[in-house]
Amino acid sequence: MSSPNADFAPGTVVGPDGMPRPVAPDPAAHVLLASSGGRDSLGALTRLSQWREQGRFARLSVIHVDHGLHPDAPAWAEVAREQAEAFDCAFDARQVRVKRSAAAAGRGSTEAAARDARYRAFDAALAEAATDDPAHPPVLVTAHHAEDQAETILLALMRGSGGRGLSGMSAWRPRAAFAHWRPFLDTPRAELEAAARSSGLSWVDDPANDDPGFARNHLRHHVLPALRAFWPDAVSRVRTSAQRLTMEQGLLGELAELDAGQPLDRTTLDWRRASALPPHRQCNLLRQWLARLGCLPPPPERLGEWLAQLRTAAADRQPLLEWPGGQLRRYRERIHWLQSLPEPTRPRDWPDDQSCLSLDEGGALCRRPVSAESDDDGGRLRKTTEAWRLRPVGGSERLRPAVGRPSLPVKQWFQDQGIPPWERPAAIGVEIGGQLAAVRAGGHWLVDVAFRPQAGEPAWLLVEGGQPGQV
Repeated sequence: MSSPNADFAPGTVVGPDGMPRPVAPDPAAHVLLASSGGRDSLGALTRLSQWREQGRFARLSVIHVDHGLHPDAPAWAEVAREQAEAFDCAFDARQVRVKRSAAAAGRGSTEAAARDARYRAFDAALAEAATDDPAHPPVLVTAHHAEDQAETILLALMRGSGGRGLSGMSAWRPRAAFAHWRPFLDTPRAELEAAARSSGLSWVDDPANDDPGFARNHLRHHVLPALRAFWPDAVSRVRTSAQRLTMEQGLLGELAELDAGQPLDRTTLDWRRASALPPHRQCNLLRQWLARLGCLPPPPERLGEWLAQLRTAAADRQPLLEWPGGQLRRYRERIHWLQSLPEPTRPRDWPDDQSCLSLDEGGALCRRPVSAESDDDGGRLRKTTEAWRLRPVGGSERLRPAVGRPSLPVKQWFQDQGIPPWERPAAIGVEIGGQLAAVRAGGHWLVDVAFRPQAGEPAWLLVEGGQPGQV
């Protein structure tokens, strides 16, 4: 049976995180098919080209990624190019570097590294497509089909996953500002192969798909055939269970929203209300929150242990939970999720002829001319001919915030502004003429009164944004 998404019914469906997902792309969408040049990719290309002709989306392109792991990779890229040209599709081939795992790490580690590199290439292609043609929002499509879904669910079962993992892949998921669409999750592999054969084109057979050293291949060639021998509709049964689990995950997501009493789309969670919840509700809240952020949650056992530490730790302690998906930390009455710790600020000069200087965390810090009477207070500094420099800030350094007030230790200002300790090394100090003039952290500014512009004086307004090196 073909995917219900193939019918392009209007409206939305509920994803495994409880959030609505579109059933069909925007009619103006630019679909980028990730193609290996294999039969599944060719079958998907055949179907997608039909949908394009029917006006269900506006543009169709093919992107192929060469991981550099097989000597025949250039030939595979050429096959994918020929397939794209046969359907009058633009073709984009990209090469990525994949670090092979050590022998003890296993082939799965190399496979995971290749997948990560591949999706980074897809993300770059999506961003470039959006910039080159903003009238046609890009959507990534992969050719995952019903058997892929069943294998994914069985792998999750063998890993001891919970309801979210056992829900399988979702038809739609966000990729930064874009979307990843899997329209063939309910389509049997045989249907895609039939579509590929109907094209009359050749395809690639990747020998890695038959390598018995990969767990997915063992499921594909041994486990699923054995299941089908007793239950001919085994793939359909697995899919039905996953769909029911998806519905249950939606209900757990709604419960998490009620328990949180706040949006679950931010990287910081106010924990005051949740602190009174029973442990299993706290665990559900955190797992649903992390899933909304696109993060793979930690194992429930580790999360439960961390929550127990949270309940007994003194208010000034910062229990840490670290796992491949990031870190959970508490500061005061808030839970913070971090993908990684911010990089400490490194010293660098700010040349007079540059209005913007790059920041370590990305973006830039810019100085724009304003009048001293401007309503924009924050990071306003008087103009001076003395040399400017950005540098890290010590907590014991002091600035005087206003005339008639004593100087203030930067550490106290951090505490007053609620800047967590792990963010303080990334605070930016603006040094003018060898003296600390201002500090920026957490979007807040502290400017020493000696460097504030007086009435009638020319002034700089320091803002985040712009391009590094801009004049």
